Amino acid sequence: MSGPQRPIEALSRGLRLLETLSRASGSMGNGQLARATGLAPSTVSRLTDSLVQLGYLRMDPSSGAYYLTPKNLRLGYPVLANLSIVGRAQRVLDELSLETGVTSALAVRDEMHVAFVATARGRDVHAVNVAVGGRLPVALSAAGISLAASIEEPYKGRLLRTIRADLTERGASVTEFDQRVAAAEREPVVECHGTWQSDIDGIAMPLRRGGELYSLTLVVRNGGLADEAVTDVLIPALRRAVGALAD
Repeated sequence: MSGPQRPIEALSRGLRLLETLSRASGSMGNGQLARATGLAPSTVSRLTDSLVQLGYLRMDPSSGAYYLTPKNLRLGYPVLANLSIVGRAQRVLDELSLETGVTSALAVRDEMHVAFVATARGRDVHAVNVAVGGRLPVALSAAGISLAASIEEPYKGRLLRTIRADLTERGASVTEFDQRVAAAEREPVVECHGTWQSDIDGIAMPLRRGGELYSLTLVVRNGGLADEAVTDVLIPALRRAVGALAD
């Protein structure tokens, strides 16, 4: 039985390396990758060699560290192309950011993270830059909380248990996470203040289109807008944009 499973296990480990590098702020050496993934250094060394040969990684000769190559984009672009909502969402996001002056984005859940599949930068000079393909933890983002509160059982229960276990392991507050989810279950407009970055706030709402669950979010530098602007401008504009995109 062990023989046929080895290629699947190797594939899983290789993908784990690519995912780890996709979340890194720069290149990573074999030792760093081993610590981040929990894999044996010898296993990481074999995998990085293979991924270099396949063209998915490149090694910096000066440091010996690895970084992703553009070949990885071949995996990502077809995903976006197959999301029928993206074209329509981009027009709505452009209009939303033009109306509000702040950055807007459409997010989907990617396990314990959210991934942005369409974005529009606000016209304000202090607007937050959010990139397509960027990811944030579900527990620390307005988009993530809105999705966590809206997915159906039994997936919701599994997700919440996994996130609670992760937060406990990292010494983060499970109570605060549960309070945010409970608030999102009562009121679909989610506001998170400085949860993933101290100077950034998020406002988000869930929406369904084509049987899929998404979150539409506005990203704002905290203190950049008065409370009245959030209540009177941002939230109404967000509600209209959700209405324009939802089934």
